[in-house]
Amino acid sequence: MGIARIFSTSINRVNHNKKMWFVIFGIQVIFAVTLIIPIRSEINKMIGHSLIGQEVLKGNGANVFFEFLAHHSETVSVEIKLLFIIGIIYLLSSIFLNGGIIGCFIKEDNEYSATLFFGSSGKYFGRFFRLFLLSIPFLIIAFLLSKGISSFIKGISPDSEPLQVTAKIIGYIILLFLIFFINMVFDYAKIRTVFQERRSMIMTTLRAMGFVLKNLGKTLGLYYIIAAVGLGLFIIYTIVGKLIFSHPFLCIKYSTNAAIFG
Repeated sequence: MGIARIFSTSINRVNHNKKMWFVIFGIQVIFAVTLIIPIRSEINKMIGHSLIGQEVLKGNGANVFFEFLAHHSETVSVEIKLLFIIGIIYLLSSIFLNGGIIGCFIKEDNEYSATLFFGSSGKYFGRFFRLFLLSIPFLIIAFLLSKGISSFIKGISPDSEPLQVTAKIIGYIILLFLIFFINMVFDYAKIRTVFQERRSMIMTTLRAMGFVLKNLGKTLGLYYIIAAVGLGLFIIYTIVGKLIFSHPFLCIKYSTNAAIFG
């Protein structure tokens, strides 16, 4: 089966599980609201008493961010701890939900049910968490490898500024590629865990890596198509957001709503 057909089949399966995606979307909204509430009042205070804060509506959010750090450092330290805790909870919930998602997809009828979804989430959470722990050394190696290659290139000509910049860019590219590759391997390891009821996560990871390397063209192609679609949607979202804030009528309407409900 070609990459295009695999991708289209995956889209059809996703569309067939709308109930599941509404559940996942609802959970994501809960996390988003939980993250917004702790910092909302401080940001409102800052915007209300700062002329720079008004630049948010013009897209100059960086100025507001730095002013926020300068004048609300105590609040920031508390909120960073809170965000860290929420981030850990979000990470664990993502690991938990992955089992439910894959559990629903491997069924022949491909039909969502709460019992199947949450049952699979709980059933595979321990194994998926072990896979997450196994991925950490690989990510550390990827970081050190990219850093080493970048440092080696910089050492060729320490006085050449263009070469130093090029070395940094190459290092970032290598790091991103390795992170994507590692993430892809462990995604296949999760699928293999559920599909074949694997319990040895080390062997499952090794077999998943062997599968990826054996089908490198298809696996990389499919993974980067999905990444490109996600990037495209993000760009569209960013452009639409810029248009909304740059349009006088929409900007005024946004400001009015913020004043009424904020």
